[in-house]
Amino acid sequence: SDRLLAGEEAAARAWKGFARAAAVAMVNAMLIIGMVVMLVLTLVGALYILVYFQHEEDRNTAWAPKVVVLIGLSMSAWIVLCLPLDIANTKVAGGLRIDLAWQILYTTIAIWCIAVIPFAIFYYESEDPEGKKSAFFVALKWTLLSTVVAVIVTFMMWGFLGTAEIPVAMYQTASSLLIPAGAADYALQCVSAECRSIRAKLTLGVTPVVYIMAMITFIGWFFLVLFGGIGLAALPLDLFSDYANRPVRIDLEEYAKQKMILNERAAKLLEIGRKFTGEGRHQNRTRSNRKTYNKFKQAVYFLDKDWEKVKVAYKQRGGNPLMQMLYLIFGVISMGLSCMWILHVICYVFVYPPATTFLNGYFVMLDKVFPLFGTVTYAIFAVYLLLCCVKGNIKFGLRVFFFQIHPMRLGNTMMNSLLFNTLLILVCSVSVVHFCQRAFDIYTRLTSIDQLLGNEVENLKFLKYFFQNSVFIYALVLLAMLSFIWLLVFPKETKQDKFDDDDD
Repeated sequence: SDRLLAGEEAAARAWKGFARAAAVAMVNAMLIIGMVVMLVLTLVGALYILVYFQHEEDRNTAWAPKVVVLIGLSMSAWIVLCLPLDIANTKVAGGLRIDLAWQILYTTIAIWCIAVIPFAIFYYESEDPEGKKSAFFVALKWTLLSTVVAVIVTFMMWGFLGTAEIPVAMYQTASSLLIPAGAADYALQCVSAECRSIRAKLTLGVTPVVYIMAMITFIGWFFLVLFGGIGLAALPLDLFSDYANRPVRIDLEEYAKQKMILNERAAKLLEIGRKFTGEGRHQNRTRSNRKTYNKFKQAVYFLDKDWEKVKVAYKQRGGNPLMQMLYLIFGVISMGLSCMWILHVICYVFVYPPATTFLNGYFVMLDKVFPLFGTVTYAIFAVYLLLCCVKGNIKFGLRVFFFQIHPMRLGNTMMNSLLFNTLLILVCSVSVVHFCQRAFDIYTRLTSIDQLLGNEVENLKFLKYFFQNSVFIYALVLLAMLSFIWLLVFPKETKQDKFDDDDD
């Protein structure tokens, strides 16, 4: 009887183990299916953006840059949407190595930003139908130079600063008095007299891949602060401005008058543009010439925009009112998203202990209703930040002439502008993931990215002073508020009509 009982217990344990393994396998299968669907949908979305934004002159050419843009846009979506997958894998105790997926994504994005996209930009902008070999070697020369410098600097910093100093607290008390590891309540404290804690630091050497993650995140933060901060204010305000200044129906006489004015502007710009013809697309330009060229690009941008507005006003009789109403609707939505981002950061990140969990609690609640709801809502907030970065870059370029503007326009975006915006989105996407991990740390608790960024990257020597003190987040919110005030006072850009080299 004892042997029979022991056999039954062994069979029960084996059955439980089998059931547990089957459940884990089922969960992993569902996560893999979700990941494959995500990969396919993002590729389709990236292809849609590429097809509908590319310029007609690039439709049957520049295939290599198109592949670079397609993969780059897809990776920016993958790294943002990998966080909900990481959360799901943690909550259901799945067996997927999401930490490995994070490291592969970060490393590939670093390669794309440091080598692949710069090579494509150099090659595209120096391409000459009669000298493609020369263009290739020029692009290769500059790409190798920038890549070697980036690799040397990164590995030197890893060698001297690649150590994480993780703060820990060691408690000596009865196990019943310890705080649960997954507790989300900041009010929980071990206040018993039997509790004794010792503050210490756990020194941990990070791998080169983790340090690459840290460096690209650190660099990405500068772009997110500058362009994302401006974009948080500029995106909703410009949508409201586009609705307020929407095209109004005009008659033939007014159309002819406006067309004559635009023809005069176009003739002047054509005359100025001929001065740059002999200089190539980006070579042999002094600092003053580059500033003049950037002003010229701004003038061309506004000329195109004004001409499109005149055509819609006359040929389309003011345009579709429903489409124009979308500007107002999206303006209200984007203003709400910007305000919620800033309010959440102030109430949850800046205040300690947090005044409210705000969006953290909102995401958790939506996940309880249906897991996809929380994922979609998170994706909206994260992707909105990337859109703000693109908008902020254009807004900054229209007012400060340090570099060329690269606007994204349907059917009228040259490949170098698509490459530049892909580079910007990729660089900002890694810092957006870190920002979301910090801002939604209750929602992302105990995930792989929380361990990689929250424990290792944020505690690295030197870099920890920026991350732990929320330097970038303070700068982002401050710049967003200042930009909002500035754009309310000075809502319109000054259209350039002087292009002398000595006008600075």
